[in-house]
Amino acid sequence: ASRITRVIADVVVAMALMAGTACAADVRLADNGESRCVIVVPPGAMSREGDTEKLTGPWKVQEAERRRRLVRDSVADLQLYLGKMSGATIEIVEGLPAGERRTPVYIGAEAQQVFGPVGISKADLYGFRVVAGSKGVGLYGESGFGTSYAIYELLHDLGCRWFMPTELGDVVPDSPTVTVPIMDKSLAPATEYRGMTQGGEDYGRRNRLNGIQVACGQLGLENCITTEQLDAHPEWRMVIDGKPIGIFRWTRQDVADAMAENIIKRLDASYSPSISLTPGDYVLAADDPEERKYDPVPRIWEPAAGRWSVTDRLILLANRVAEQVSKKYPDVKFGVLAYVNYSMPPVKQDVHPNVVPVIAPIDFNRHHPMTWPDHPNEYWLRDMVEGWGKKTSRLGTYWYGMNLAELSAPNPFITKWGTDIPILLKNNLTYWGPETMGGWESMMPGYHLAIRMTFHPDEKPEDILNDLYTRFYGAAAEPMGRYWQIMDRAWIDSGEYAGSYFGYLRIFTPEVLANARAEIDAALALCQTALEYRRVKLIDESLTLFELFMKMRQDWADGRLAGLGSDYDIWRSGIRDMVRRYRDPADSTYVQGRHGTLRYPDWQLAGAYRDASRMAREFARLGAPMLEWKWQHNPGPEADALPWTAPDYDDSDWPKTHVIRQTWSTIGHHNTMTDTSAGRSGRMAYRTTQKLGAVPEGKKAYLWIGSTDGSTKLFVNGQHVKYPMPMETDQHEKGDLVDAFSGFCQPGMFDVTATVKPGVNQITILCERTWLNELGSG
Repeated sequence: ASRITRVIADVVVAMALMAGTACAADVRLADNGESRCVIVVPPGAMSREGDTEKLTGPWKVQEAERRRRLVRDSVADLQLYLGKMSGATIEIVEGLPAGERRTPVYIGAEAQQVFGPVGISKADLYGFRVVAGSKGVGLYGESGFGTSYAIYELLHDLGCRWFMPTELGDVVPDSPTVTVPIMDKSLAPATEYRGMTQGGEDYGRRNRLNGIQVACGQLGLENCITTEQLDAHPEWRMVIDGKPIGIFRWTRQDVADAMAENIIKRLDASYSPSISLTPGDYVLAADDPEERKYDPVPRIWEPAAGRWSVTDRLILLANRVAEQVSKKYPDVKFGVLAYVNYSMPPVKQDVHPNVVPVIAPIDFNRHHPMTWPDHPNEYWLRDMVEGWGKKTSRLGTYWYGMNLAELSAPNPFITKWGTDIPILLKNNLTYWGPETMGGWESMMPGYHLAIRMTFHPDEKPEDILNDLYTRFYGAAAEPMGRYWQIMDRAWIDSGEYAGSYFGYLRIFTPEVLANARAEIDAALALCQTALEYRRVKLIDESLTLFELFMKMRQDWADGRLAGLGSDYDIWRSGIRDMVRRYRDPADSTYVQGRHGTLRYPDWQLAGAYRDASRMAREFARLGAPMLEWKWQHNPGPEADALPWTAPDYDDSDWPKTHVIRQTWSTIGHHNTMTDTSAGRSGRMAYRTTQKLGAVPEGKKAYLWIGSTDGSTKLFVNGQHVKYPMPMETDQHEKGDLVDAFSGFCQPGMFDVTATVKPGVNQITILCERTWLNELGSG
C-alpha cells in the first residue's frame, strides 16, 4: 500500500510541475479574482443609440447595423461571463490606452490590425480566428458573424455553456484565475445558417444560431404573381378534370417571365437576400395535361403523399426565375420547400445554383433516424436526402423538432438527430432550420446535439451528450443520462410510427415510465447544489405531468371515462403553471419549460375527454366498452364495403385491433391512401358484436364514439343509423340527419334505440380519413 501511495505522490508532483510550466506559457485574463485583461473594441462598437427604434433603410444598411449589434452584445457577454467566472470586473475600452499593462483582448478590426488576416473564408463571410499569445488575445472574423463566433468559441473553451434559455440553462465555471493557452485557430461553421423557432435572442446568439437564412415560407410562389395577372391570363390557370383552378401552371415560360419581372421590381424597391418560391400548404393535383408533359417518364410516385411527384415542374419554374433574376441580382437565393408531392428530387431538372431546396419531411421518419431498417417508409428519407445532395451544392432542412406539434412526451431526439445530421452534412447541408416549439425539458439533448454538430461537425454525439450531462446535472449526471436514454430508446424501439399522442401506449409502457421515474428519483437524491436540484426538478415536474397524461391515455384505452375530464383540467393547469414559472422575464413571447399554447391538446383531446366524463355522469352504460374490433382495409369506393355491413357477413378471417392502443401505422397502413384524386387518405371497416339486455321502457339507447379522424358511418344490425347535426351549419339545420359523423378527434353520439335489440347486436363502422392526416391517428 505504501508503494502505491508513493507512486501516486510522484505522479501528482510531476503533474504539478507540468501544470506550472503550462501556466507560465498561458495568457492570463484574471488572477485570484482580479482582472488581468482589458477588452479592446473599435470606436462606436458598444453604442446603444437607436436600439429602441425600428431599423429602416436599405437591407444592406440594416444588416450592417444588425451585425454591429450582434458583435456588441457578444462583447457584452464576454465581459459578463469572464466576470462571472473570475469575480473580477472586466473593462471594455475603445482602442488600447498607451502604457496599458493588462492583457489586451482585441475584438474585430482591432484584432485584425494586430494579428493579420483571418486565414479562412466561408460563403457570406462566416470564417473566424481565435488567437492568443505574447501580443494578447484576438477574437475576430470575416464579418460580424465571424467575430461573434470567435467570442463564443473562446467562452466555450473556457467551459461556458448555454444549454437552455434563462439563467437556469447557464453553466459558468467558478474560476478566480482564468487563463487561455497559447493558440491560433482559424475556423468556420459547418453550415451557413443554424436556427430554432424558439429560444430567444440571447440563447440563439450564445449558441451561434444565426447566419443569413434562406426564405422558404409557404405561399411564396403565389405571392410572385398578382391576382390581376392571373385574371388577365386564364390560360395560366391549372386545369384539373377539365376545370381551371386557382393555382397557376408552373411550366409555362410566360409565367416564369412574369414572376421574374415582379421579383426584380420587388428587389429594386426593397432588396432582400432571399425569396421564397414555395407553394402554399397543399398537395398539388398532378393531372393537368399541359403540366404532365414536363414530368419524367415513367412518372415518380410520392408514396407518403399518395400523389404523383411534381418536383420537376417546380424546379423548372424556380430555375427559370432564378436565371432571369440573377442577371441583375446575382446573390439572391430562392428557397423551395421539398414537401408533400414535391419532396422527391427532380429527375429531368438540375438545380440552379441560386435555388436552395429545403427538405421538409413531414410524412417521413418523425422520431426514427433515416437509416432505421424497420420503418414503414423504409429508406425513403435517406434516399431523398442523397438524391437532393447530388442535385445541389446548397441543401436546406426543415426537420421537425417535436413529434408533430406535440410536446407532452419527453422526446430527446438523441438517435434521430445524432444519426441524421452527419448524413445531411455529407449531402451539402447549408441551412439548418428545424421547426421547434420550446420544450427544453422534453427535447434538450437533441437541441444541443444539433447546435454543436451543425457548427463543429467533427464532434461526436456521445462526447457532446457527456459534456451536457456532466456540466448541467453535476452530481446527478449519471441517472439523468440514463433517463434521457430511456426516453430516447422508448421511441426508437417501440415499433410505433404514428405522430402525436396516438401511439403513446405502445411507446411509453408501464415499464418505461417506471424506469424513467426511478432515474429521476435517484437524480434528485444525488443533487449537491441548489442549481443541480432545480435542473433535475424541472424534469421531475415534467415527468409527473406526463405520468398523469399517460394515466389519461390508459383510462381512455380501458374505457374508464369518469375521471378523464377532471384529470385533463388538472393536467392542463399543471402545464400552464410550468409555463408561468419558467417564463423568461426578459421576453414575454418566449416560454421555456413547455410549449406556450395548449391549442393542440385542447383541440385533439379535451373535447373527447370532457364528453367522456359527461357520458359517465349522465348515462348508464349498456354492455362493455367496445375497444377491440375486427377490421378490413377498403382500397376501393365505399360501395365495395357495403356487403361488410350485413349482420351475417362472415368476418372470421378479419384481423383484430384495439382501436386506441393501436394505430393504422401499427397494423401496417402507415401510408394508406385511396381515391387520391379526391384528396382522401384511407378507408377502413370495423366490425364487432355487443350483447345487450332490453332497453328500459321510456329510455333511449345511444352509441357513443369517443374520437375519429374523419368520416364515420354507422350500421347496427345491418341498418344505417344517421347522425343528427348538433348545430346549425351552412348546409344543415340543427338536428338534420346526415349519413355520417365527421369531426377530427371529436366525439359523436348516435341514437340507436330503434336498431338495437335484446341479445347479440352486430355493429359495423365505415371510417374514412378525409384529411391527408400526417399524424397517422387511424
